[in-house]
Amino acid sequence: MTTTEARGGLDKALLSSLAKAVRGRVAAYVVVIVAAFVGGGMAVALVGGAVVTVAVAVVLGFVMSGFINAAHDCVHSSHLRSKRANRIMGAAWCTPLLLNFTNYRYDHLVHHRFTGVPGDTERPKQFHTLRSYLYSLSAIAYWRYNARTIARTWRNEFPASVNKDDRRRDSRADNVAICAWLVLAVVLTWFAPHVLLAVYWLPLLISAVVMRITGLPEHYGLWGVPEIERNTRTVRSNALFRLVLWNGNYHAEHHRYPAVATLNLHRLHKAMPEPHPIQSDSYLGFHIGLVKSLNVTRRAPAEPDQS
Repeated sequence: MTTTEARGGLDKALLSSLAKAVRGRVAAYVVVIVAAFVGGGMAVALVGGAVVTVAVAVVLGFVMSGFINAAHDCVHSSHLRSKRANRIMGAAWCTPLLLNFTNYRYDHLVHHRFTGVPGDTERPKQFHTLRSYLYSLSAIAYWRYNARTIARTWRNEFPASVNKDDRRRDSRADNVAICAWLVLAVVLTWFAPHVLLAVYWLPLLISAVVMRITGLPEHYGLWGVPEIERNTRTVRSNALFRLVLWNGNYHAEHHRYPAVATLNLHRLHKAMPEPHPIQSDSYLGFHIGLVKSLNVTRRAPAEPDQS
């Protein structure tokens, strides 16, 4: 490997440029997202009707599902240029999802250290029944986790990764922000229930399901090996989905080069000297294949008794 090449054969200058925060594009995303929520609220308020309400909620639910990937960019300090700006924006992206950014941040950094092996903060997933698969996609476990986290943080109980005074202080601040946000959302719902249902509460529920759908392929069925080439999956997907997900579909590329800004992951994917060995063409294709494997397992004949 030459001095101009980084690990994996990529040019160091290219990798350095991809690791720089792209503030202009982040700002453009924020403007478009705010416009989408304002426009959705106006459509519901002025036009109304069940069809408009559902359509707005679904679109905004998909948009909200991308918030976690924007926050994830802040975890790796590649969303904006300063540490403080990434801290503030990470909390701003996570708070509407009712997710404690500080807890998420430090647990995720541990996940990078122990991906797919003991010590990983993300539990291995392997479904054996359709029921367990659908339960996972329902996001019930996500809401239980968030509710427990809010309660435990008020009791000064933190994840093992939040083990320093400054981290605990930030976690408590995030918890206060989440609770204040909930109070504000409830008050606004009192005055405009139909609009808030369409632009926040329904999108919030939908976004959690979409996050489960898009997050599941990342490491599903790949537990037990430390190599990124064998424990992480990329989903190529389509341009619209990549836009909504802030390029979060390129999960293997992210694990290889976590400093690269999420909005540059498509360029990184195209620049890789060799494609990542574990890829899916689409999220739909991945989930269809997973469900088929569950059906095959369920219909498989029992092994003969050897006793």
